[in-house]
Amino acid sequence: MTELEQAQTAYDIAVQHQHAAEQGALAARKAVLETKKQLDIAKQYLAATIPVDRSARQLSGGGALTDDHREINPATGQQKGYVVLSEAERSKGYVRPFRDAYRHAKCGAITTMSRDIAATYARDPEFYDGTFCSTCRSHFPVGENGQFTWYEMDGTEGPKVGT
Repeated sequence: MTELEQAQTAYDIAVQHQHAAEQGALAARKAVLETKKQLDIAKQYLAATIPVDRSARQLSGGGALTDDHREINPATGQQKGYVVLSEAERSKGYVRPFRDAYRHAKCGAITTMSRDIAATYARDPEFYDGTFCSTCRSHFPVGENGQFTWYEMDGTEGPKVGT
């Protein structure tokens, strides 16, 4: 066997080992994703057994509730402040997946929300009766008859926001 043939054989074997390793890594990744799904379902089930204390509230960002938090800023269309469940209440677990983006059926735009608002939705999906569209610059209903669907990380449409 010539030096070139030996080098080619060594290269071919290395490529086969790399391919086998990649296949093993892919199988391991699939197993991790499947067990993560099962873990998330178990966590959601457990979280659902813990009653939500809706009196444990604050403003998004950690501020105390104010009487004027619902005032609308005419320049943005948004409220002065948004109510969320307290950090302690959100940390009790999510009953729905954590999602931070939704699509408005009326205009098709996607709006993202702050982490604490998204966590409040995940902990208590029916906490809010409406949400904001960043394109329409106004608030609209959520829930079964609402105007928004969750925008999933893979780009697909999820269930209605607030259900």
